Formats: sequence, C-alpha cells, structure tokens
Amino acid sequence: MKRKKTAFPALLLCAILSLLPPCASAAADVTYVGIVTLRYPNSITKVYTDMSTESRVVDTLNPGNRLNITKVYPGWVEILHQGKTAYVLRSRIDEVTAVDPVNTAPYGVEFNAYYTVIARNTNVYSEKSRASEVLSQLTEGAVISLIGAEDGWARLIYKRQYGYVSTLDLEELLPINPDPEAPFDTDLPIAGYTSFYSDNPPRINNLEKCCERMNRVMVPGETLNFNGSVGPFTRGNGFMEAPVLIDGETKMGYGGGSCQVSSTLYNTVLQLQGVTILERHAHGASGAAYLPHGMDASSGALNFRIENDFGFPIRIEGSCHDLALTILIYRADGIAAASK
Repeated sequence: MKRKKTAFPALLLCAILSLLPPCASAAADVTYVGIVTLRYPNSITKVYTDMSTESRVVDTLNPGNRLNITKVYPGWVEILHQGKTAYVLRSRIDEVTAVDPVNTAPYGVEFNAYYTVIARNTNVYSEKSRASEVLSQLTEGAVISLIGAEDGWARLIYKRQYGYVSTLDLEELLPINPDPEAPFDTDLPIAGYTSFYSDNPPRINNLEKCCERMNRVMVPGETLNFNGSVGPFTRGNGFMEAPVLIDGETKMGYGGGSCQVSSTLYNTVLQLQGVTILERHAHGASGAAYLPHGMDASSGALNFRIENDFGFPIRIEGSCHDLALTILIYRADGIAAASK
C-alpha cells in the first residue's frame, strides 16, 4: 500500500500552535468528510454535545450516514451537525477523505513541534491543571515529543486523549524542524512522536530490543522492512513472550509489543512528505488502544514498510523511558547507511 504524497502548507507549524483548546465550541470549516461505520450494521452512532459519553446526546446516526468533520482529536471528531458543533467518537467513523487533499494532512496526523529531555520528576496531566488526573510520571532522561505549547502547558497525545506537561517543569523546549528541505541544524529532528505503554517487563524488554534493532540511517531510496530488519521477533534475537494484539484479540507471543514500535514509527513518518509508506496494516476494527483510533501499524503477523524518498539520508532514533516510547527522525547528511 503506497501512500499518495500530499503537500502540506509551509505555515502548518503556526496553525498547530494556534489550535483552539479541546473545549472550543465554535464551528469551523469542514476539513474532512467521513461516513458512520458500516462495521456495526445494526448499531446506531450517538452524536454528543461535548467530547464525553456522559454529555447530552443530540442525535443518533445510522451506518453509512455522511459526517462533515471540522476538527480531529485523539478520541473524537468535531462535526458540523444541523448547523451546530457536535462530537462523535473516532471509532465510529470510516472512509474519511480530505476536502482539500493537496493542502490538508492525512486524517489523524498530529504534527509535533517540539521535543524535550526530562530533567526532573515531571507529571503528565489530563488537563492544564496540576489538580487534574496524573496520566503518567516521567523522570530524568525521558524523551518526549510535543504537539505544541500554550498558556504555560505543553501538549502531547496520551493514548486516545491529550496530555499536558507544565512548561515550568521543563528545562527547555527544543524545536522540531517543520521544513526538512530548508536550512537546518542536524542536531534538531525533522519529526517526532511519543506513545505510552503499560508497565509489563517482558513487553518493555521487547520495546527496547525493537528500538535497538530499528535505530539506523537510511540513505535516499532505501527501504525499511520492519519485520525483516527489526525482527524476526524470536527468543534468539532477545525477544520475550508478552501480550500480542491480533485482530483485536490479545494473545501471548514472542516479540509482543513490537507493533507499538512500528505504530509509533508510522505516526512519526506520517509527518514527513519525503518518507513513503509502502505497506501498513491496522490491528483490526478497534485498532490499538495506546494510539488514537486508526493510527496503528501492525508488525509480526503483518508487516510495515517505508522508503526514504528524500534527497538526503535520515536517521531514525527510538528510545524507551518511564513508559514513554519516543521516535525522532533527523537529517543525516554525510552519514553512511547502517549495516543491515
């Protein structure tokens, strides 16, 4: 499955930083069009007043109904419904297309503007408040990629919602270069993404082993075959038995967790026009719960393959720390490709 390349506007970074907060209610222009999922033919889809299943239901939709999407969030979409703003769960939507595919990022892509290296104990909160739920705790040395920063809070994706880190807890926010073709600092990445995982030692071992085997330089025209290069996911290669997600069901298998690395890499390269996705498969209708719905890329039983179509080498760098998996991609001019 080769992805059709799209052209993203040069001022996209500014747009990212100026996004309205999730509670915004003003209707915007329709950006994507989707249909209510056909996977549940006898089920209706609820339309809510807010991004909460506890909020008021204003309407119900049948499978195949068209949706005019104005904003996309990790677990929800904002829609224009009967002239007003409303919300539908992302898991209830299929066949989404951009109204302006040339100037619009693929559905669900979140461009990350910053990354940081944690220097002291830092919490990830569910809201822009230290009184809100703590989603994750980070310690010195953890690397996290961030969508943007506003009002003293840096924002990232935590599974199927946003998470927030107080900028007062961060030593510095390091920029991600929004234009890989422009003059650059090779110490700064051109894309980044963070996903979070559960505290399961065998699975963490597998995540770390995948990162070790994945980290590399790719020269122009080179392909990364995830199963072939990062795998095989065998005991002999240092992998352990851990839960594996297959068609929405959890089973035990060697290399359990490898899909989170391929999925995090998928979300990273989606931000780059110069990296082409040759093959990608979802984990079934429900997707992987550690990412927004529809943003996973299976490995192991299926495969994930990408190609570097930039005119320069790129370096892929993954790390695991404090239940956070972060992948950063850099320009690597003048560096030879890693041995396979």
